[in-house]
Amino acid sequence: MIIEPIGILLALVGIYTMAAGMSVGVYSLCICTLLGAAAALILPALGGANVQPSHFALVFLTAAVALRPRTFSASLSCLSYPGPGFWFTLFILYSVLTALFLPRIFAGATIVYSLARSNEVHRIVSTPLSPTTSNLTQSVYMLGSFCCFAIIAGFARLGGMAIVARALVATSVVCLAFALADVATYATNTADLLSIIRNANYRMLNDGNIEGFKRIVGSFPEAGAFGYTALALFTFVLMLALEDFPGRFLGVIASALALALVLCTSTTAYVASAMMGLVVLAFCVVRIVRSTATSRHLTYVAVCLFALPLLIMAVMLIPAASESISNLIHATVTTKLDSQSGEERMRWNAQALNSFIDTSGMGAGVGSIRASSFIVALLANVGILGTVIFFAFMVSLVRSVLRRNDGSGIEKAVGLAALLSSVAQVTAASISAGAIDLGPLFAITAGLAAAYALGPLRDPVPSADQAAPFFAFPRFGNGPESGLALAGLALVRQESLAHRDGGHRHV
Repeated sequence: MIIEPIGILLALVGIYTMAAGMSVGVYSLCICTLLGAAAALILPALGGANVQPSHFALVFLTAAVALRPRTFSASLSCLSYPGPGFWFTLFILYSVLTALFLPRIFAGATIVYSLARSNEVHRIVSTPLSPTTSNLTQSVYMLGSFCCFAIIAGFARLGGMAIVARALVATSVVCLAFALADVATYATNTADLLSIIRNANYRMLNDGNIEGFKRIVGSFPEAGAFGYTALALFTFVLMLALEDFPGRFLGVIASALALALVLCTSTTAYVASAMMGLVVLAFCVVRIVRSTATSRHLTYVAVCLFALPLLIMAVMLIPAASESISNLIHATVTTKLDSQSGEERMRWNAQALNSFIDTSGMGAGVGSIRASSFIVALLANVGILGTVIFFAFMVSLVRSVLRRNDGSGIEKAVGLAALLSSVAQVTAASISAGAIDLGPLFAITAGLAAAYALGPLRDPVPSADQAAPFFAFPRFGNGPESGLALAGLALVRQESLAHRDGGHRHV
């Protein structure tokens, strides 16, 4: 095991998190989701597998939750049936089981594109299906997403919803700072200055350009990954601004993220951004029809229907600008499938669908098959059953958030923002994602949305962990702390009873 300098720094922050409280850990985790090109640890025994900073930070945050019985209990309560947490848990557990058994059951039955690991570089190769280290690493990533979902949901239900929202806003600002640093170092030929956050053994595509436009990658290995994260943060901050969440410069941050999405030259970002822009527009129109719109909703509608088309027409009147933009759109959208990258990705999808058929619809197991669409990857890796479970989770999440109408203004703003951010990530992943793990940022936003859907949680027993000495395990006896470690199981039962008739009840 090789510990990188960034890993040492995160370990110190993690230890401080365990002592200082959950808020520090939440901020740390959110910001670490940006470090997609970094490795906190490198594991040569697993073919040079990288432990990303977000998963490394999550280890310390999980330990902090384990030492706080009240938060631990709240996290367990978010996994009760029939809430979205139950379906997410079921999806994760089923996915891990497929990684253990399906590559062995169907070994050699089909040809797959999978990730080959070495200490120097990771590459995609065509090979007969067999168990690989990717089955293990992808399973660990998915279990990490499960822990992240439960922790964020539990913390948010205990009054931390606004804290998580502000952490994501801060993450948006840091994302913009990394984008500026990427452009500046590229222009000055000093890209090596960012090597500390580009130390993973991935293929780094940080110096590409299309039609004279620098492809913004920020702190990620390539523009598509940056666009995926920037879109999630843009949707989240935009919804906070529209729903009047108390915070400064939300509109400015959302506008800057929109500009970054345009300049990143990612086909996925363009298509998914257009789709989510229409979704937000429909949301604002519904607000207007129901007479609940504010000036912010009206402004967004005016920008989308009038200001943006006028701006585009004005730019098209400038010959040089019109030609540059037309060439950019031609290169990134209209002829994308004819490019070498597009043809390669289509081969991945075609072979993944063949593997889905070869395995009788059961899939080849998580981590076995590389695709270029989240939906195709779902079918190829976890089969029909896993795909149905995931979409049951998404339907449950959307329905439970939209059905709750008794939340405060701040809670509702955060809940809606988290929901649309989660939908944005699924939309972008469905266009080009290669694996079924949507990452810790999706787990954060989905957990936040689930927390809003379930509502705030009242402590069923005295909250001893708020004032308990740090690094102290819960005591068991006749005192008020007795049974705190098992309180989560009681909460699961109470949540199930509360939702049996489809209604909502605070516990």
